[in-house]
Amino acid sequence: MQNDGHIARLSEMHTKLFGVVHGGPIFLPFHRRIVQDFEDSGKRYDPNFFVPYWDATRDYQNPDKSVVFNPDYLGGNGDPSRDNCISNGVQFGWNMSYPQPHCLRRIFNGPNGTMKSWYSPETMTSTLQTSTGMDNFRSNLEFTLHGAVHLGVSGDMTTPEAPNDFVFYLHHSNMDRLWWKWQNSQEKNLMDYGGKNPEKSSPAALSDTIDGYNETISDVMRMGYGVVCSIYDDVVPLPSLNLNSTALRNLKTVTTTNMRASNSTSTLQPKISSSSKPQDDDGSDFVDQSMNLGLRTLSAPTLEKFFPALKSSEINLNLVETSGAKLGVVLGNVFSTNSLKRRGSPVPLKYQPVYSSSSRVYNNKPKTIKKLPVPIMPPDRYIMMHKYKRSDVERAVNRCIDLVNTLNNEGYVSPF
Repeated sequence: MQNDGHIARLSEMHTKLFGVVHGGPIFLPFHRRIVQDFEDSGKRYDPNFFVPYWDATRDYQNPDKSVVFNPDYLGGNGDPSRDNCISNGVQFGWNMSYPQPHCLRRIFNGPNGTMKSWYSPETMTSTLQTSTGMDNFRSNLEFTLHGAVHLGVSGDMTTPEAPNDFVFYLHHSNMDRLWWKWQNSQEKNLMDYGGKNPEKSSPAALSDTIDGYNETISDVMRMGYGVVCSIYDDVVPLPSLNLNSTALRNLKTVTTTNMRASNSTSTLQPKISSSSKPQDDDGSDFVDQSMNLGLRTLSAPTLEKFFPALKSSEINLNLVETSGAKLGVVLGNVFSTNSLKRRGSPVPLKYQPVYSSSSRVYNNKPKTIKKLPVPIMPPDRYIMMHKYKRSDVERAVNRCIDLVNTLNNEGYVSPF
């Protein structure tokens, strides 16, 4: 892919369209399509190639410690003594050809080669539950977690040619997964698309052509269909989708039997277990719910403002951002240590006991309770590069700051 120019091709396209595909509703469908393009390019060399998603919220406390940056995977920070070129990882030693020959650079944005903390699963859970339309969801995502990861990695990732870095695709696969969760949270969200795109005079419409591609927005709205022949393993498909796609029919993990809940009609039946690999009556892994129980101890006004879906006795799994355990649900004593997930089919998951909501013991050892880190505003240079409206960015980030301060003030303890 590198030698044949596919990486440079996608970086060039992203750069030339940079001012068009950010800051408006096109942001989500365009990036869904470019991730699929990257995956399709890889399949030309290996039919088993896929783009996993990196659930960055799981690494929110210490992002630089993520398995993603392991030397055996994508490698770590750049070396300041070598022009911030990466010194390990799959792209080490590569000559990135666009926009001019250079090494792949990373400049982690924290002190001493670390990254600043970013948004937790709880913030994305609130985003899923409170966003009132597709473009509102898009702005709540684009201006917060999306930007925080780009800024955290920095280097090539804070330039228009960010697709030079493989982290870009794992990150945007996760952005796409979150959008797909929101789309499947209720029927009206599935094809919801509207708002105003940058440099366009007409309101956004499903019939619009995706910039850079000879396809319409409607062509990529339903995953598992047409050109987007991928699906995410932690999203419960809407009933209208479940029987109409071969990809969905073959994804056995998205049945209500295995999931213990559906996206709208079934009530989660919680089971709490201290075993390292809990099982349901039929021997399959089950889901329990200590994070939800913890959030449900918040005051009524806080639930109403930030987590309205948790007021119900039913749990819509697509409105809870806790990927990593079975079907991405981490609601209790276990979660997967595997942060990378395959698009298209489930992968084996490893479980370990990590949290007891009653004793606040981690791995059977007392641990200092940390408050959720307060999000930080993106720097001016980043806002200006994207031509964002500062007021839009401030609205999205300040809402997350309000959420985190509220959770900390009410004594909420995250299991992550």
